[in-house]
Amino acid sequence: MLENTNAGNPLNSSRRAWAVLAADGGFCSRPYGEEELATARELLDFQNWIPWDEVRSVLCLAGGGGQQSALFASLGCRVTVVDLSTEQLALDRAVAEQHGFEIECREANMVDVGSLFSEAFDLVYQPISAHYTPDVRALYKSVCKTLRPGGYYWVEHWSPFQMQLAALDAWDGDAYRLAEPQMPRKPIPWIHGTAAPRTVPHVSWQYIHSLDDLIGGLCESGLKLRRFAERPQSDLGAEPGSEAHLAAYIPPFLALFAQRPTSSADGATRPGSERKVEVNGAV
Repeated sequence: MLENTNAGNPLNSSRRAWAVLAADGGFCSRPYGEEELATARELLDFQNWIPWDEVRSVLCLAGGGGQQSALFASLGCRVTVVDLSTEQLALDRAVAEQHGFEIECREANMVDVGSLFSEAFDLVYQPISAHYTPDVRALYKSVCKTLRPGGYYWVEHWSPFQMQLAALDAWDGDAYRLAEPQMPRKPIPWIHGTAAPRTVPHVSWQYIHSLDDLIGGLCESGLKLRRFAERPQSDLGAEPGSEAHLAAYIPPFLALFAQRPTSSADGATRPGSERKVEVNGAV
């Protein structure tokens, strides 16, 4: 029997679902160790977009789980991680203690960071998570406020087309079936916890954002879109219905790289390397 959850309270539903995933060691709840830390840049920047010599302070947005924060900390960056889940943030604290990293953890909604941090970061780095918020345009505007002029935003989204697939048996033997319409701000249920018999299934609510919102909304937020890419991970020869086979039809993830202009006039000039950035009172 599913948890008694209604779409009118999606944030609390997501918190409960991520508590289950964190307890069960889900894919995004497995803190990185020495093997991953050894290839930190490759894992964080698969297209080699990030100008690493300009990045000292990083906000990992909606990125709890002891993964991205640890990678950035291993590279010597000053790291803050914001997440809605207490349990996910506990994993970041644990990995920081294990490796001697300094990682600041804040529990907050991703769209609220603009009020928490003002022009503080060289880079906001957001792994796949925007489908948990109903208004991705508001998210982008909040992110813009946290970046210092000339700062960067790296974000990856789950393809809205993959999210529109039928929840069960999307591959019908001949093709993949789209079952969900793109309906702005109307969440769809996502069931967690069914793989382990001891786990009571939980539901989180996720939003299918259009490309107009995901890409057009970013361009209207005050950020300048610099790069766009899809992850190359398809295999048409893989088992039909598998992630690799599906990716040959619909690439699963969309990565965007943007920059906050240094002024409304230039829109693209990078700041000088001598700029000092203050985060929570520390320079």
